[in-house]
Amino acid sequence: MNQRCIALAALVLAGPALAACSGSGGNKGPRDFAVDGAFSVAVDSDPGDLNPLVTNLVNAQIVGMYSYDTLISLDTKTSEPQPFLAESWTESPSEVTYTLRNDITCADGTSFTAQTAADNLNWILDPVNQSPRLESVVPSDATVTAEGNVLKVTTTKPRSSMLYDLGGQQMVCEGALADPTSVSAGSDGTGPFVIDKIVAGDSITLTRRDGYTWGPKDSTSSTPGMPKTVTIKIVPSPSTRANLLLSGQLNAAMVSGNDEARLSQLDWQPSPAISGMITYNHLEGLPTAATEVRTALTQAIDLDTLTNVLTGGKGERASSLLTEEPSLCTYNSVEGTLPTYDGEAAARTLEAAGYTSGAGGVRTKDGKALQITLVYDNSTDTRSAAAEYVAKQWKSLGAEVTLQGGDESYVISSTFSSEDPSRWTATLGLNLQSGAPGVFPQYLTGPTAPEGTNFASIRNDDYARHAALAVGLTGDAACGEWAKAEEALFKSVDLIPVSVTPFKMYFNGAESVSQPAGGILPGSAIRVLK
Repeated sequence: MNQRCIALAALVLAGPALAACSGSGGNKGPRDFAVDGAFSVAVDSDPGDLNPLVTNLVNAQIVGMYSYDTLISLDTKTSEPQPFLAESWTESPSEVTYTLRNDITCADGTSFTAQTAADNLNWILDPVNQSPRLESVVPSDATVTAEGNVLKVTTTKPRSSMLYDLGGQQMVCEGALADPTSVSAGSDGTGPFVIDKIVAGDSITLTRRDGYTWGPKDSTSSTPGMPKTVTIKIVPSPSTRANLLLSGQLNAAMVSGNDEARLSQLDWQPSPAISGMITYNHLEGLPTAATEVRTALTQAIDLDTLTNVLTGGKGERASSLLTEEPSLCTYNSVEGTLPTYDGEAAARTLEAAGYTSGAGGVRTKDGKALQITLVYDNSTDTRSAAAEYVAKQWKSLGAEVTLQGGDESYVISSTFSSEDPSRWTATLGLNLQSGAPGVFPQYLTGPTAPEGTNFASIRNDDYARHAALAVGLTGDAACGEWAKAEEALFKSVDLIPVSVTPFKMYFNGAESVSQPAGGILPGSAIRVLK
């Protein structure tokens, strides 16, 4: 595959990120491909609006990978751009050009040109459309033009990863630009599959189109093993996904936890991802608006123990926000920045902040109890156990803790997209992760909800300053500034990346010629077996 996606939440918000290819595990042997076969894959929650210009949900991006293409793809080992819709490109810190192939068609037979690509980016740029892809993908100061088969994007300020950011946007066709709502529950793209049927909360069915010839790794409509139909099933439970894989009712799915033991004979490919992150709500009036409270709450948690609980003993501590493979940068921004586990120190921190222990051991300040509402993802036993561990530690510190658990959709609606941003104090299960650090500022700076996407109301001037410097640099210099930016977040205890789990995507009766990233597979990479 080689698309870029960001996951905000244990698969929540998506934007461009790196997706690795090649590489696999399991029990592969000689393959015999099926002709006009059927392929079924699972996602863990309803993807919502499917228009790739208006959504950042990872599950929507997963569906979009079957119907929409991007300008470039990425090499798994080198992170170097590879041809896709664009056959060549040029770049500088403030200008990128893409020369598109001249044989690209949409599923309805109309041509896809450089002008269509420019129309996509300009649609995102138009503030009237309120696209979440603005700034995270398309710089707000960009000028986008097309001449012949060349797409040109210039900016007034340098943008270090612009080639990759723009190159990873899923592109729609002119019909979708004219009527964006037409693809909210449908498709209109250049990809190998077309959406035929949607059953809300249950499944999405797609059919292979004719004439697709430009997929990565020479994938075409007639490539052996390319499925005739694809069914994307909504299956929240890992145990149910495992059962469906073993029975052959699913050909591919991400499964983690104890159910993996039952799948040992199936092929799999690795897809490591952040599996735990604590984000504190900085909204004025909440206790976690104070650095001292965030520090104390963090001091009360043994992050090594939390990692072990979250990952079922299979993961490791996160070292940065960059967990996709490959990533544009490699650094450890966590080491030496977060408060050390120390329950007594945590109590002293709260005392110094004015929180004294009262009746029942509950701490109060100015007559107001230290109340924490922790919203968490309860889709697995390990995630529920992790939330209970955190609540126990905070209660021991003297906080009144309310646990509110639900699936990913619940976590999103209760935090990121909540109409009342004060209804949560902390979250465990809303995870930011990407291979491209330039994606994060949209969610960690700027306007807060409901006007903006700074869902936790974070105000960290050092992060904003280093991020601003990073976007004007390239290579190691840019990565150095991004590392400093993340360190500023962690020193202020704005959020805590806890754990990384070596998730696996399992296959039965099918394979992928590209390695999944965060559960995302490109439709052109699927091969159904006899």
